[in-house]
Amino acid sequence: MTFPPPLRFLIPALLLVLGLLSACLDYELDLRNDLERDFNDVTTQASATGTRLTSLLRQHLEAGDMKALNDSLSGWKHEVWLHLAAVVDAKGLVLASTAPQWVGRPAEASPAATAWRHSRKKIGVLMESGTVDGVDFMVQAAFPVEVKSQEQYWLLLVYNRANAVLHAHEDARKRMAWSASVIALMCLSLWATLHFGVARRLERLARYVREFGEGRAISFSGVEGRDEVHELSVAFGKMTQSLADRERERIELERAVIESAENERRRIGHELHDGIGQQLTAVLLAMNGLSEELQTKFPALAERAQQTSQSLRDTMAEVRGLSHGLAPVPLWEQGLELAMQALAETTTRSSGIRCVFECPEHIPEVDEATACNLYRIAQEAVNNALKHADSQEIRIGLECRDGTLALEVDDDGCGLPEGLAERGGLGFRIMQHRTEVMGGRMEYGAPPAGGTRIAVQIPLKS
Repeated sequence: MTFPPPLRFLIPALLLVLGLLSACLDYELDLRNDLERDFNDVTTQASATGTRLTSLLRQHLEAGDMKALNDSLSGWKHEVWLHLAAVVDAKGLVLASTAPQWVGRPAEASPAATAWRHSRKKIGVLMESGTVDGVDFMVQAAFPVEVKSQEQYWLLLVYNRANAVLHAHEDARKRMAWSASVIALMCLSLWATLHFGVARRLERLARYVREFGEGRAISFSGVEGRDEVHELSVAFGKMTQSLADRERERIELERAVIESAENERRRIGHELHDGIGQQLTAVLLAMNGLSEELQTKFPALAERAQQTSQSLRDTMAEVRGLSHGLAPVPLWEQGLELAMQALAETTTRSSGIRCVFECPEHIPEVDEATACNLYRIAQEAVNNALKHADSQEIRIGLECRDGTLALEVDDDGCGLPEGLAERGGLGFRIMQHRTEVMGGRMEYGAPPAGGTRIAVQIPLKS
């Protein structure tokens, strides 16, 4: 995948990252708020419990009734979050406790050690002592209990917030998981919408545009939907239809122009052969008779008459060549194969360069327009080889290949002049137009032996 990735991937990915960051931030804020709320609840409860117990314990301490003191503490051991409540004297010995195993032992050795140490510095301050095993938050408090005998006692309270902290973490994780899942689902939905609803459809439309731009035939059925992509595809479909209609009109016009030009060439060729050619023949016969008469009566003028007769013969040969080039008799009377053979023989005879025609097997009959276009393409390719290639041999090939009629004109010359085809020479354009009119394609390049090859392939009609 290229970088940066397509928008259908980039936008959902960025939203997913931002959503997950938001979920993590929301997790931290929710956890902090939950822990702070739980801590406030515990400290509020500890303050209320400490106030009530201090008043109750003061009465028992003044009466010296230790049993009642322990019973009073035992009645509070089931309070929510309360882990330990103990009465400690000034020496730090536990006098009564919700946990009997600590009675008579130093407070430093009990879970309330932090509260006892803190009570020696600041009285009645609630604090959070830290964690146990990473999650066991303990809230401890110390309350002074003053009696009439002026002896100092302390009420130490220890609250275990482990369950509250665990529940807070678990609730925050669940909320974050739900938020991340919803965000991921929304991003996945957004990607699916962009990918299947927009990108794939645009990709299909782009493929049609690319194929159409490359000149390949397409069968465009439009892109389904009711959005802007569908409207764009409809507009493209109308454009391709309009261009296809114009292309058909252009090809029909070119076909009509070529046929009209071919008919005019044929007419001019026939006029040269049947009109001017016959007149020149009559003049030549008259000159021959005049030459014979001058030979007996005016011998001095007979030589000039013979020179004039020879000029007439040369003129008649040129007229005959022009008429055959404009309207090749074998093409109209004997078919395409014999016309190609005659073209090769005429080229060899007139230029001195060997030109051969190859046709491995008899080709099916083609219509007159196709035969004329193929002949003219071969004629133009041969003329190009004679003018530009400096070749010693030219080959004209005609054969059927898999339902197509293939014409090839090869030479062993120096190849195409640089930029000749790219500049769009008139000969190349005419050959391409004739090929397009027949619904075929024309290629040019170098054959394996070097030189130049003009190859035309047209589909054979059933």
